[in-house]
Amino acid sequence: MAEQGSTPKMKSPVIFTSCVRTSTRRDVLRKLLMLSGAATCLPGLPWPTFAQNTETPVLGMMTRNRRALVLGNTTYTPEQQALPSSRKNATDVAEALTGLGFQVHREVDQGAEPMRAMVQRFFSDARVDSSGPPLALFYYTGHGMQHHGKNYIVPSDVSLQQSVEGIAKASVNVDDDLIRHASFTEGAGVFVFDACRNDPSRGPDDKEGSFNQVNPPRGTLIVYSTAPGKFAIAPKARDAHSIYTAILLEELAKNPAMTLKDFFDSVKFRVKKFMETHPDDFLRRHVQDPEVAANLPVRMSLALAPSGPSEPNEAQEAWARIDRTAAPAERAKLLQDYVEQFKESRMLPSAQVQLERASEAAKRKTYARPESIGDAEFQAEQAKARDGDKYAAYRIAQMFQKGSNGLPRDEAKSIQWLRDASELRNGIASYELSRYYANQDRVREAVVYANRAREQGYEPPPGLAVVR
Repeated sequence: MAEQGSTPKMKSPVIFTSCVRTSTRRDVLRKLLMLSGAATCLPGLPWPTFAQNTETPVLGMMTRNRRALVLGNTTYTPEQQALPSSRKNATDVAEALTGLGFQVHREVDQGAEPMRAMVQRFFSDARVDSSGPPLALFYYTGHGMQHHGKNYIVPSDVSLQQSVEGIAKASVNVDDDLIRHASFTEGAGVFVFDACRNDPSRGPDDKEGSFNQVNPPRGTLIVYSTAPGKFAIAPKARDAHSIYTAILLEELAKNPAMTLKDFFDSVKFRVKKFMETHPDDFLRRHVQDPEVAANLPVRMSLALAPSGPSEPNEAQEAWARIDRTAAPAERAKLLQDYVEQFKESRMLPSAQVQLERASEAAKRKTYARPESIGDAEFQAEQAKARDGDKYAAYRIAQMFQKGSNGLPRDEAKSIQWLRDASELRNGIASYELSRYYANQDRVREAVVYANRAREQGYEPPPGLAVVR
């Protein structure tokens, strides 16, 4: 396995774009594609490519309900907004998932109605399949945007020369048209958006050109190729992947047996490290920090079965101790010992990812103390929150607010968990805190958390009170 943050195979040069009108940008974005068609070629710029040769063994035939819908939109109006790399992204992701035993449906350059119909049919088929709990993965590459706090993916037949309202009306609503269909009593719905996001009619500081933060519904995992409220970069070359998809493909080839959360965190850490340490100053200043929003009650992986030899008893016992340990500092110590002692273990990739999470979690300020009350779901969510999961921390705040999962209604503890979620960069939690403090006439705290929510990439829906 490549170490976390290792550099994938490269080629150069490439032309790339953040999909934002550079005529409205200042110096920081002058290297990006202009709507007039001007693009910048960066000499010698290393760009990640999918490692075609891999030692990953060929997996067996599909033995359960595993399917993927892969959509890539490349052609847009005006022509300067085309994303040639989306075709390669979609083609190679579809091929990689097929190799992992997924039943894959791939389409390129689709309109809004065909996209909605495909999504509904895709999740409906997964739901009625009797071969087992579904693992349904939706991957999209193309343009995306937000408007009034709602996220959209943009069909290829939508003109980008119209108003933002017009673009949104003609586009596919991520919540209403996609995620709401992934409602499974068992299994998981996975959404991966490697979207070059923009609103061509607005300036660089307008949040329309990004995706809004969302809380994942139960049984789903939602991935953005960069953080909420931030722009993504795409290459202007047919034979190049985006940075996110290049690293995603390498991880699919090497480490598909990790749990879904560990797998996509591994991609996240590698993308961020790759850009932070890149020789090109522009990429270092515009690092993509992918968002991984998980709400998965069960552990699933992208692989059909574990690969490699069986684990020795000593390694199994060490891993069981890690699984039973919730305190971040203690987990980090156990994980570090595991990484150093069991270098041939098939759990090593997961151990490296979890070590990075636990090390970061051990440094963070916390407000809520661990609780020994509540049901098994609460205890599992508490362990995830202590491991740095901002969405789990938010769900615990809701449990205390409602008095569910064997917990008493407790406003003080709900606020403590919201503050923990805010420290973990959950913009929705920050916004709820701003409203709470505003209702308490604590204006200073209300303003602090309202500003933090926006900085963390959350745009509240229209009509809700906003404290400035």
